[in-house]
Amino acid sequence: MISLTLPFPPTVNTVWRNVNGRTLISKKGREYREGVTQSILEQLTNTGLKISDKRLSVEVLLYPPDKRKRDIDNYNKALLDAITHTGRIWHDDSQIDVLTVERRSTARGGYCIVNISEIRERAA
Repeated sequence: MISLTLPFPPTVNTVWRNVNGRTLISKKGREYREGVTQSILEQLTNTGLKISDKRLSVEVLLYPPDKRKRDIDNYNKALLDAITHTGRIWHDDSQIDVLTVERRSTARGGYCIVNISEIRERAA
């Protein structure tokens, strides 16, 4: 299992923009991707971790920056896409078979913990 502490993700509503019929990642989305990439590179330095091509189970623990009302399902897309973008953990987030998300207590600035495990072959 690998455990990553990453910046709190922006809501999916702020990550993409439609411009002239094209869907583009917003400035906020690009900044988040950069933050996740930097954080993952710092945490994985000298670990020898190889990109997984296995089926995965991912647990996301959200520590929001404040007590505002939030739909926790609005944060997964930006988070998982940002991790995919780094090219360091998995080839594509379509490898995820199990995804659990839990909201925890608030934390100054907000952050999330992402626990990633390979799923062993299941008996038929």
